[in-house]
Amino acid sequence: MRPKDLLIKYTIDYNEGMLFESLDQLLPLIEPPIIVGVSGGVDSMVLLHAMMAKGYSLIVAHFNHNLRENSDQEAEFLTEFCLKTGLPFRLGSGDVRRYAEENSLSIEEAGRILRYQFLFDVAKVEMAGAVAVAHHADDQIETILMNLLRGAGAKGLAGMKAVSVPNPWSDRIPIIRPLLGIDKAQLIHYQKENQLPVMEDPSNMDLKFFRNRIRHSLIPQLETLTPGIRQRLLQTTQILGAEDQALEHYTELAWKTCLNSKGASYVQLNRDEFLEYPVAIQRRLVRKALKTLRPDFQELSFLHVKTALEFVRNPSRKSTNWVAKVNLSQSPRRVVLSTWETDLVKDQFPQILGRSSIDLAEEQEIPLGNGWYLEISPADYNPSQFDERDIPGEDFMVWMDRAAVAPGAVLRVREEGDLIRPLGMGGKSMKVADLMINEKIPAPYRSDWPIIAGREAILWVPGGRLSRAAKITEETEAALVFRFIRRKN
Repeated sequence: MRPKDLLIKYTIDYNEGMLFESLDQLLPLIEPPIIVGVSGGVDSMVLLHAMMAKGYSLIVAHFNHNLRENSDQEAEFLTEFCLKTGLPFRLGSGDVRRYAEENSLSIEEAGRILRYQFLFDVAKVEMAGAVAVAHHADDQIETILMNLLRGAGAKGLAGMKAVSVPNPWSDRIPIIRPLLGIDKAQLIHYQKENQLPVMEDPSNMDLKFFRNRIRHSLIPQLETLTPGIRQRLLQTTQILGAEDQALEHYTELAWKTCLNSKGASYVQLNRDEFLEYPVAIQRRLVRKALKTLRPDFQELSFLHVKTALEFVRNPSRKSTNWVAKVNLSQSPRRVVLSTWETDLVKDQFPQILGRSSIDLAEEQEIPLGNGWYLEISPADYNPSQFDERDIPGEDFMVWMDRAAVAPGAVLRVREEGDLIRPLGMGGKSMKVADLMINEKIPAPYRSDWPIIAGREAILWVPGGRLSRAAKITEETEAALVFRFIRRKN
């Protein structure tokens, strides 16, 4: 069955109030083989055993995160299990800590990204019909609460889907979660009844991880306050999931009405038609337009969308730099989203004109000309928040470690030989001039482009990347917010 047909089949069942509470409802729809992500714990071993019992063509895949002393033992355990059962086994590994550091991610998020990249790499090589993972009902509840605390919208509160296609790793190969309607207690009962060998991850009890604090602290407290909260949260995901599908349907219809034209570097919408739709549809249209131009951008926030809508609703505003190197401009009839690679718009970028360098303080506002300002202010941050909050960052706004900034930081243009060690480069240095080219900063603006330089290193190239020297770490005691803004004169 094609991925689209699989998703349609799932949608019909979901709207009829049915969950995939057994493998028989989902797996016969998948073309073999199926990649099964297995950690060695109860959940994944139950999923693997149940799929084996049904006689499906499986390939076991395990990713070694190299985070614990017994990581290699888990890999050996699964290798031996697969040899005994005759199942094909694929093993991958990665340096999760290094990846997290280089990309300013939590250990949890870095591990998730590398794990799924590996699973889908295996799926592509093996021409698999799906990647199966062992998320269950308790995981769903934790995910909902995590998303709620992070300020997610309907999509986040709808939780995980039994079938996800397209997904961040493939437009064709679905992620399937056959156990999503089954709670942990049932899985444990199945494991004991069938005497399945398991190797539990001790980090599942470590409260430094956000999910574990939700699992072991918040949910038990909620159960005490409101008995039956788990079932009500699961019912909420079903309601919001169905409503999300309906909104996506109407968003597609609205897109056809609003879209005037589009190309590789622009999307043009009919302004009057756009403004006639409810706010919920407007938000989704904005997200869809950005996705069309920047398909790999994953960090569009509520505030980003709010900024775009406020711009469109104010006809006196003609253009502004928005997010992901995309500009917004408008006329009485049209709204245009255009990438930096398109024709330049006057004054759309900050410039340092006729000034050499400006000393920076911890709290100040610096006029640059053409309506542009640099604002510096203390961030609302303390070290205890490091593991549990996302550090904000945009093209023209970042948080920096205060210790890297003061004393001696300056605002200036680039100089010959300037080097930066940008995040995501494994600690390697590169020329600021090369970074500007890579980040598509328009050539006519580069000579007067503002940069933040510390006493010993370049700290930030706006529109480019933050330096490793200025990023927020576990040792950061205080942070500063740097923001370039353009105000109407």
